[in-house]
This record gives sequence, C-alpha cells and structure tokens, in this order.
Amino acid sequence: MSLHNSLHHSAAREWSEPHIHPSNLIYPIFVTDKVEDKQIPGFEPNVQWGMGADKSYGGLIEYLKGLQAIGLRSVMLFGVVAAKDAKATPASAEDTPVIVVTKLLRKSLPELQILLDVCMCEYTDHGHCGWLRQVDGEEVIDNTSSIEHLAEIALSYAKAGAHWVCPSDMMDGRVGKIREKLDSNGFTHVGIMAYTSKKASTMYAPFRAAVDSTFTGDRKRYQQPWGSTFHSMQALSRDVNEGAAVVLVKPSLFYGDIISKFSQRCDLPVAVYVVSGEYVMLRDYAMNRSGDLETVLKESHISLLRAGASILITYFTPELLKMHHERKL
Repeated sequence: MSLHNSLHHSAAREWSEPHIHPSNLIYPIFVTDKVEDKQIPGFEPNVQWGMGADKSYGGLIEYLKGLQAIGLRSVMLFGVVAAKDAKATPASAEDTPVIVVTKLLRKSLPELQILLDVCMCEYTDHGHCGWLRQVDGEEVIDNTSSIEHLAEIALSYAKAGAHWVCPSDMMDGRVGKIREKLDSNGFTHVGIMAYTSKKASTMYAPFRAAVDSTFTGDRKRYQQPWGSTFHSMQALSRDVNEGAAVVLVKPSLFYGDIISKFSQRCDLPVAVYVVSGEYVMLRDYAMNRSGDLETVLKESHISLLRAGASILITYFTPELLKMHHERKL
C-alpha cells in the first residue's frame, strides 16, 4: 500500500485537522462547453462556468483567484457538455471542459489542489453512471465494461494534471481498476477519493439540473439504499482494500452514523459531500426562516466534523472562506 499519494499535496497533509479551516474545504464547480456563464435555476447562486469567447474560462479563473486570496485550497470539477452518447465518449476527450480547465488551472493557479469527478452520468445520453447491457429485454449496468472505461477516464484526468480522481459512479471494483491503471502509467502520486457511501437519495435534483442531465428513473441497482448501513460498511472494506486514499459519504447531513462508523473503522480521512439538495435546504432555512446564514453554516458543517469527517465538499465554500478570513469561525 502506498501512502505517498495522500501526502503529495500540502492541503492533503492537513486533512487530519478536526476544525473548519480552508484546507478542509473543497469547492465543487461546474464547467461547461458553452460560451457564457449561466446561473443554475433553483440552485442559485451556483453557476455553470462558460469558456468565454476566447475559450480561456477567464471568468472562472478570476473568480477562483479572488477565493484563493481568502484561503481557497481545493476545487472539485464537474463537466457539463451538450453532446452526449451511450458510451460517455466526451468524458475523456481532449476538449472536454474538465480537462481543458484542469490544464488552465495548473498554469494560472499552480497552488490550487484539483480534484476531478470520475463518472459517466454527465456524459451519457441515458444519464446512467456506466455502460448498459441487455438482460432479458431490460437494460442494466454493464459493470465489467464500465470500470474499464472509468479507469481510462481517470487516466486522462491524471494526464491533464489532476491531483485526485474521485469515482462517484458506484460500480463494483472501480477503485482497484483505477489504481492499477494510474500506477501502471506512472501516476502513483495521484490519489483516489472514493465515493464509498453514496445513497440512492432524493437530494440530487439541483445537481442533475446543473449538469444538464438527461436521466429519468432511478439508480437503486447500484447506489445504496438510504436506510442501509451494511452496504456502506461492505463498500468501505472494498474501497480501502482496493487502494482508496480517502473515503466519502454522500449525502452527509442525514448520515452522521455512517460518517462516525467510517472514521472509527479505517485509518483514512473521511470526506463528506453536502449535496445540492442539502445546500438548497440549508440556504432556504437561513434566508427565509432564521435569517442567520453564518450560524446555520457553522452548526451544520461542524456537526459533520464532530461525527468524524475531516474533509467538507460544500457549495458553501465561498461563504465559509469569507467567515474564516473574517475570523468568524
């Protein structure tokens, strides 16, 4: 087992700090192949960042420079594309937004830690997280083919300059396949943050709007039942054994028991994702009920650290950075 990939970036080495600090925060952002920036309806003030007329993503880079000035250390990129197909071909194309933006950020913001979501749902015309096959006249996940393609996607992201790849697809065996692919191509220093407990939750609707998803139906055959603990614990053993350097719980606010079990059962940092539906709930309560966003953010996010998390993936990162900069945390 290699520990070096989890020590490669200075921000990663600080993840054991059990308090809200800029190094704990990862800011999820959406990058598109559209020209203009666009606010996401129902998910404001989050934005689909466009490439601009000169394809430089200048608006995004300037925005991130401003956040970096008050402590931003890490971002997680999600891609939004117009052209989708059954095999998620655009996911690893040289001109796909996440690859283009990763290269630009490595040059313009070299101190920034960059994590890339590894999944196919943003890129498939059917909206599922893997390839499909026919079984008794029904389309089901083709796990074997899917993990081969996911490993290729992860390798393309490592080549672009990602510090971490983050498989969120929930295919069986994908962490091991990705680790093998990275190591055999000289990317032992690139870490894997595995979505280990990912529930078939109702909390993802604003995210699906953010990535222009074509998905209908459900993902209950590969995402975990939200009432189940043992699926999460089985996945923890699997992902740790296959080479994950960080394990992730998504959604987070309703799953403190799983966060706590993860932190007690393994020797890896535990990340949590305050997902889009949770973001909307918290923001709506703060803006329309309590009138105190800062206190809502403190209570909600510190509760996750108390449960055992050390990494917070949250759309509230700009607000939390401002609070930390102003010594309000």
